[in-house]
Amino acid sequence: MTQTIIILFFSLILLLATAGCTGILPVQTEVQDPAPGEPTPLPPDTVPDTLDQPQPVATGYTAITQMEIRVQTLDFSGFHDMDGLIIKYRFYDSMNRFVSFDRAPVSMEVTVYSPDTNRQNQRITPRMLYRGTATIHRSLPENNDLLRGIWIPYHELQMTDSDRGIGRIHVKATLPHGVVLEAEERYIFPVRR
Repeated sequence: MTQTIIILFFSLILLLATAGCTGILPVQTEVQDPAPGEPTPLPPDTVPDTLDQPQPVATGYTAITQMEIRVQTLDFSGFHDMDGLIIKYRFYDSMNRFVSFDRAPVSMEVTVYSPDTNRQNQRITPRMLYRGTATIHRSLPENNDLLRGIWIPYHELQMTDSDRGIGRIHVKATLPHGVVLEAEERYIFPVRR
């Protein structure tokens, strides 16, 4: 008899514990008014209309007023000749909207510098490790494809044993109608040799 009571007691506790998770028990939901100036919260199953509409995108290289770059490392493990840097570039108009263009030659001059400190952490004048040009003909797509961009293989960098790695990457873009834009990214990245 005692075992039956204990089993029933534990069964009741288990049932009550799982009832809130399964939706058997009613759940209290309190809706509070948002503070003035804050957006009204949406129920979790609704999506705001702004996500359904495409973001405004300017087209044509004549709309470009600014550029930003982002540098990623490329490591193919066994294929060391292909290891290097991929420079991703994005162009924007005066309203800070992404600019898409196609079939327009844009000259990109890329310069890579060493850091402003050496391996002993002493201040030095950065050395130019690489300078080259590439011509792009279209903007990069919205997706983040790893292999799209300007590729600089590590073996083309003029590194010495005293260099700490890469300190600054500078890109100068010359648009077909003569506008020149510049962007750079600063970081220290040790390069495997």
